[in-house]
Amino acid sequence: MSEPHKYQDYVIKDGHFVGRFEEMYRHFDDPWHQSEPRVAQESYSRWATILHIRRFGIGSLVECGAGLGNFTHLITEETGARVTGIDISETAVRKARTSYPNLRFEVDTVANLSRYRDHEAVLFAEITWYLLDQFDSVIEILRSDFAGKYFLHNLVFYKRGQQYGREYFTTLDEFIERVPFELIARMEGTTRDM
Repeated sequence: MSEPHKYQDYVIKDGHFVGRFEEMYRHFDDPWHQSEPRVAQESYSRWATILHIRRFGIGSLVECGAGLGNFTHLITEETGARVTGIDISETAVRKARTSYPNLRFEVDTVANLSRYRDHEAVLFAEITWYLLDQFDSVIEILRSDFAGKYFLHNLVFYKRGQQYGREYFTTLDEFIERVPFELIARMEGTTRDM
């Protein structure tokens, strides 16, 4: 089998989840272009997350799917919160630790979220499409181990071409219906290229 030429093909291809994140981080230096300054500066969801962390006085959180650690770093710089970034890719975590040696990164999965119950919030930044097969069990972990805390959730719903995950939800409202927590804030942003 030949290796994919695009980083996206390690994640979702032809409407099917692939989930080869370790291989993706080995073959691509900057998937999702996450280290480019414009990503941090122009991302609605990243700045909404930062504003919510400030607004609700969240002092600690675990970022699931931290990748190269760029968002973990931005959150720390902008809010002063204690952030633990977790990712399933050893390569991504190694690179994150090299780039941001003063921050905490762990190789871990959302199935082990209970280990981080001392944090005030859990952040899923664009990872939910990769967790659909374990969505209900993750929600149960959040319900039992993070009751009374915060669940910050960022997710892009592609108006054109969304193939994967449509049987779960296709809009923000449908997602909110599936999550059994009190909604305290929401934000939607649309650009022309969505």
